[in-house]
Amino acid sequence: MQIAITATVSAHPHLKPFVPLLRPSPPHRVRIHPLSHRLSTRASTMASSVPTPPQQQQLTITRPDDWHLHLRDGEVLAAVLPHSAMHFQRTIVMPNLKPPVTTTARAVEYREEILRALLPGSTFIPLMTLYLTDTTSPEEIKIARKSGVVFAVKLYPAGATTNSQDGVTDILGKCLPVLEEMVRQEMPLLVHGEVTDPHVDTFDREKVFIERILAPLVQKLPQLKIVMEHITTMDAVNFVESCKEGNVAATVTPQHLLLNRNALFQGGLQPHNYCLPVLKRETHRQAIVSAVTSGSRQYFLGTDSAPHDKRMKECSCGFCRNI
Repeated sequence: MQIAITATVSAHPHLKPFVPLLRPSPPHRVRIHPLSHRLSTRASTMASSVPTPPQQQQLTITRPDDWHLHLRDGEVLAAVLPHSAMHFQRTIVMPNLKPPVTTTARAVEYREEILRALLPGSTFIPLMTLYLTDTTSPEEIKIARKSGVVFAVKLYPAGATTNSQDGVTDILGKCLPVLEEMVRQEMPLLVHGEVTDPHVDTFDREKVFIERILAPLVQKLPQLKIVMEHITTMDAVNFVESCKEGNVAATVTPQHLLLNRNALFQGGLQPHNYCLPVLKRETHRQAIVSAVTSGSRQYFLGTDSAPHDKRMKECSCGFCRNI
């Protein structure tokens, strides 16, 4: 069977209130129908003696969005952007550049850099984010909301992952006024959910983050819209499902659906399977697969695609932290 594939634009319901200028397509649909084959009388006669070729069919699916993507900047941006733009209609762009995107003005500039790097005719839409710091002001959140360009704020615990050294050191102690303004502005908080306490086992960093930081945050500000990024554990699934739909959701990566932590060590140390949050046990992987196939609207795709120099990814120490 030959199949031709076309795509239409979709909008994830969790972000609809924040993208009023984007027109969502109808719900996901699949149509399969044969394309007509016109043969002349002579050709039909000749063809009657040979097997009939399979009819070509057309499959129409919804073009996906990627709700967690690292595009970097400069030459790397130009190299990787066409690959995402080819497959996705829109994306939430991560702000952890050097230096990070901490203001709306810089987010607008970065968006223009992305648009200039697109191939002619591309309809790809970058949705920008701000990098939360200990000194981010409530006024910046107001500016971001009015811009029509910034759609969320990203929380990196300081030191948790790539380019997170400028991240938050005490979310409730230093960022509460900002978070309260985000509630008023209906601005989502995107969370890298890992603690950086060196006494916490690497494989427990997400679980402990939920206990120490995320659960108290939800209790303190129940109306704050939160997306727990690239979840990796059964604990995260249980937490998301314990929260009210529409206020807490989660992105899931392909790698955390496909791989467990054995993939880090099979046939030797595998640096290209190393990412943060690190891969977990098979029981956790199965929990995430069950969650995303359950029909729940609280889970959606965020590839966390993040380019790195191959030499840095394969070096003897300090592997880069993304796939």
